[in-house]
Amino acid sequence: MLKNFRYIVGLVVACIALWLPSGNMNASELTAEPGMVADGTVDFVFFGTPLHAPILQPVKVKSASEHDVFRAWSDYQRLDMSEALSSLRAISDDMGLNDWLVLALVRSYADALLSSGTPVERVLLEQCLLVNMGYDVRLARTNKQLLLLVPFEQEVYERCFVKIGGKDYYLMFDDLESDPGEKSVLYPCEPSKKGTAGGKTLSLLFSEESALNIPTDDEYDCDFDDGMIHVACKVNPRVMQMLRDYPLMDLECYASSVVLPQFRDAIEGQLMPQLEGMSQCDAADALLHFVQFVFGYEDDMKQYGREKVNFVEENFYYDKNDCEDRSVLYAYLVHALLGLDVQFIQFPGHDCTAVRFTDCLTRGNGYYYGKDYYLICDPSYIGAPIGQCMPEFRSVLPVVKTLVPVLASETEESPLVPRLDKRFNLYSLSIDHAQQGDNTEDN
Repeated sequence: MLKNFRYIVGLVVACIALWLPSGNMNASELTAEPGMVADGTVDFVFFGTPLHAPILQPVKVKSASEHDVFRAWSDYQRLDMSEALSSLRAISDDMGLNDWLVLALVRSYADALLSSGTPVERVLLEQCLLVNMGYDVRLARTNKQLLLLVPFEQEVYERCFVKIGGKDYYLMFDDLESDPGEKSVLYPCEPSKKGTAGGKTLSLLFSEESALNIPTDDEYDCDFDDGMIHVACKVNPRVMQMLRDYPLMDLECYASSVVLPQFRDAIEGQLMPQLEGMSQCDAADALLHFVQFVFGYEDDMKQYGREKVNFVEENFYYDKNDCEDRSVLYAYLVHALLGLDVQFIQFPGHDCTAVRFTDCLTRGNGYYYGKDYYLICDPSYIGAPIGQCMPEFRSVLPVVKTLVPVLASETEESPLVPRLDKRFNLYSLSIDHAQQGDNTEDN
């Protein structure tokens, strides 16, 4: 189950980004790195895709001290970054990268440019590039390390963060050489607000505009059949590599993201004819059976070694998933194919979905959300039709979240406190007795 907590850093003095205009470029502090080729470009690999971009001469940084970082940042402002920035933007546009993957792209470029540099030098270069690409990415430091402070529109779990002006900034350490012994203490930097106004908060979602277009000659063939529904599709393994270590978000963010439009078009194109002529309830039942039976069940820790939620496409690539992944997939299928409202239901240690039907009688375990009745549909309760909740959860108060992505709160409230709609009044799951069928199981 998605862990309902985030780690907040103790004893934190946050650092606003160093937007400092003074200082002259010292040619002796510029360095060239191995891997730079004769035509003035540097080769690097981005999730298995070979790329190249113009060389930006990196600045040497003596240490993570405030004085040395200040001086190096000032020197960077004297450099002409236009060619490197234009190239990185063009790569991002061609590949359809979202903000998180733009951050990853910049880190890959900086790692190649400074392959023999220090973590401080890599992080400072990353921050300078991202700032010049329009992002509100800031800096903090420990005794030995420099860190990126990155704000996201969505709430992120299992990552340390600090609040600056009511906004959450998540701590990003250097990927090649982190400093885990000092993650709990940050030291102040000399703040300057120059250039920070209007910087973009990064979004973790995918849309039609940021749908990934990653070349590959090695597509993965998928074929799933539960005896009633059959789906065959191809998945790009390079995209799956990009998503494997994705930040942990709320389930609705995964279900609503459009990662691979062609993949989704293919899935929907195959499923729609197979559901044609069915009522909403029958179609939802058929989709529920499909999700329950075509995938193996596997715990995240055994499969990935950490907590992870799959995007829709990942379920078809890995073949195995858990209750969160199945809820994401089922919510997407019901919403996209049947046009129905879906909500995510979070019990202690278990996730499922609930659906509001409009053209058929709803029978079974469910609840009212305002005036609308939602029927439990559990993709992990093997063999259970729509309207059946696992017996152990029928008297448990769940947390309910809508399919529409919810932006991260800027309040000081604890993330442990459920943020429910004010109209919502749910004491326990119940039977809608007015529409209950003869074969429906009581609470």
